[in-house]
Amino acid sequence: MPSSLAVLTSPIGSVLDRVRDAFDSPRAGTVAVAMLVVVTIGNSVGIIALGAVFDATVDQQITVDNPDRPSESTCETFGDDPDSAFAEECDEPKQIEVDAGEELSDAANGYIHYGLLGVPIWWVAFALALHVGALVAGGSGSVGDSFVIAGWAIGAELLRLGAGIVAIWYTLSNAAPAGSSFEALTTDLVAAITSATGPLLVASAVAIAIQWVVVVGGLEAVHDLDRGPAAGVATFFAAIALLIAAV
Repeated sequence: MPSSLAVLTSPIGSVLDRVRDAFDSPRAGTVAVAMLVVVTIGNSVGIIALGAVFDATVDQQITVDNPDRPSESTCETFGDDPDSAFAEECDEPKQIEVDAGEELSDAANGYIHYGLLGVPIWWVAFALALHVGALVAGGSGSVGDSFVIAGWAIGAELLRLGAGIVAIWYTLSNAAPAGSSFEALTTDLVAAITSATGPLLVASAVAIAIQWVVVVGGLEAVHDLDRGPAAGVATFFAAIALLIAAV
């Protein structure tokens, strides 16, 4: 009769076997590159979606400095001079009321380039770290093989991204921020989003678990590691990822 441990681990072992066999496909590298492109685009779209969430859920006016009015020192120097180009602009009010949702949406959209650059940087960093871990564990694959594994693993980030946007949308839809300035409103929003830490951590744990399976199977296939050492390397990186997610 099989032990309870064998019963519990056999389904995982079966999944690991399938993932390992998938890495032996000649299309494994193509899949890794395609996944990288999809996640990079998805991350940028996610930033736009976050801006749309702010625009849809934050419905209040806040007071901000008027961007069309020169600085106070400029107005003190040239504001009373009728021949100055600043005279008319200095007649504008110092502060104006704006739609907070639109302001936050514009601010979020300003970070799209981070989505385009962040994913490739994560891919390179994780691939290199993974390669070092594989070598320490006795692996024999090339650094290119590690990039393929990292490319597959990065796909799980779409799950974390989607869950994060949904959680933030739900939280802000049920929040009532009262800040009348951008700073006060930001404090209220951060406090509201912090309440969604639990669901976000669960989503991160699921994504990291998927990445763990991918990394173990990949290390077995392309670095010729036994399952034990492969699982050890994957668990090390998974523990770091969980600690970062929990911070």
